[in-house]
Amino acid sequence: MAYLPNEHLQIAQRIDDLIKQAQQYFNRQFPSPTLHWFSSGTKAGYAVLNHNTLHLHEQLYSEHHAYYWSDVIPHELAHLITYHVFGQVKPHGKEWRSVMKYVFDVLPTTTHQLPVNHLRRVRQVTYQCQCGTIELSMIRHNRIVQGKQTYRCKTCGDTLQQQVV
Repeated sequence: MAYLPNEHLQIAQRIDDLIKQAQQYFNRQFPSPTLHWFSSGTKAGYAVLNHNTLHLHEQLYSEHHAYYWSDVIPHELAHLITYHVFGQVKPHGKEWRSVMKYVFDVLPTTTHQLPVNHLRRVRQVTYQCQCGTIELSMIRHNRIVQGKQTYRCKTCGDTLQQQVV
């Protein structure tokens, strides 16, 4: 195993322990997946079936160790185990749910409930009206620039104008 920071070694051990559970349950061997870390987006993790890899969000892991330990790692590993046992099936179908429930003893949920707003990279543009400033998304800003849309303040009714810096 290549050098990994201590936290990553603990994750690798958790994956190995879960694989051992699956091997006992199915009475067969499973290859250990390669672990990758990523830092963009809001997914907690994902599995790439045909490459036998697990990808985990490094920042979310560092903020929510226990949730990753109890839910995310079993969730993503269940995708790989399901693929090895049943082949290509629905991502959160009955086979995956049974691996979660009976092999890993984890409630099968399809999405995480972690706070992710701080990870979003939506750029805001400042607009002004008579009563103050309002932040608009880049999508709304582009609609104004392209002449497709105008926006009005909900409070004063004034048409919003881009704030000159």
